[in-house]
Amino acid sequence: MKGLQWTQMVIVVITLLCTIASSAQEATKQSSDTKAVQSFTRTASSDPALPPVSMLLRLLSLTPEQEQKLRQVYAEHNASYAEVLQQKLSAKERQEKLRDLRRNLQKRLEFVLTPQQLQKLRQIDPESMLVDRLTVALKLTEAQSDQLLQVMREQSASIRALEKQAREEGWSEQQRKQKLAELRKQIDEKVNKILTAEQQQKLRQILQGEAGKPTTPSNDGQKP
Repeated sequence: MKGLQWTQMVIVVITLLCTIASSAQEATKQSSDTKAVQSFTRTASSDPALPPVSMLLRLLSLTPEQEQKLRQVYAEHNASYAEVLQQKLSAKERQEKLRDLRRNLQKRLEFVLTPQQLQKLRQIDPESMLVDRLTVALKLTEAQSDQLLQVMREQSASIRALEKQAREEGWSEQQRKQKLAELRKQIDEKVNKILTAEQQQKLRQILQGEAGKPTTPSNDGQKP
């Protein structure tokens, strides 16, 4: 069976979920990285660093009252987030405003969630968000979800290490692409061992549908 292009799949699905960025990554991303992914960035009103409430409902065992409050908090935060994106600001000014918004969000969450729920929330990363959605869409078992999350985190770490090595050693673009292709092949093999043939087919159908949707770069060429 033809292997899935896992790195490409991750980019497409993360774009779908608006999770290409996390608050921790925002302050450290360089402009060169922005140019590399801006074609996959959609202009969206929601904060891409936030996990969906439906995910939190499952993972944090929210009470009905907590869910209602959380939806209101997130809606207000996302409205403010969208307003900042529409303002004519420098990249630094925008980062500072978005950082302030997230600090305010954190304070508000502390009044809604228990200490145990807050701890779990801090452990949710982009890989976890993506695997959570795939678990639901592909009806993965608990073991499959755990294995997929491990592979995704290994992939993220491997890509970061590869990009760092490429910069330090001055690789040519051809060398970099060759190494990435080798890494993709390794990841594809691991993923194919986790998913059943039926799940792989379902995933391909999802990706084919999403790949046809247009993407819109942000107005100033900066990723939020």
